[in-house]
Amino acid sequence: MIYLDTNVLVAYINPKDKLHDRAVPLITKYRESGLVISQLVVVELHSVFSRTMNISDAELEALVNYTVKKCGAEVVPIEWDELYSKSLDYANRLKLKTLDLLHVIAAHLIGAETLISFDRDINSKGNTIESLLEVRVVGL
Repeated sequence: MIYLDTNVLVAYINPKDKLHDRAVPLITKYRESGLVISQLVVVELHSVFSRTMNISDAELEALVNYTVKKCGAEVVPIEWDELYSKSLDYANRLKLKTLDLLHVIAAHLIGAETLISFDRDINSKGNTIESLLEVRVVGL
């Protein structure tokens, strides 16, 4: 399974995004391996789109659903208490911003072998993430 960070989905769906040309081949390459996202990504998509577009709640929901479907990702539920607990366990070792930490831990809890992200902080700690959590980081 391949976990997609929110920024990859946004770049993929938006042809004007500066990382769109990187997102398309990555998603195409890994789609057959099983692309997954957590509920955290769904929440973040709602937040990102609501801040950048003036659309109704129904349109927002439709856009998020379209984005997930277009990327070919499956939403995998996570246990929030476990996400919280594991994030606390790894916060001092990974030293990431909150949402970045939550995505990394969510990928680990889901059992993803790879995390695709365009986040510079996540990518810069790829070796640490892989050694601690056995999740390979691909992106920038």
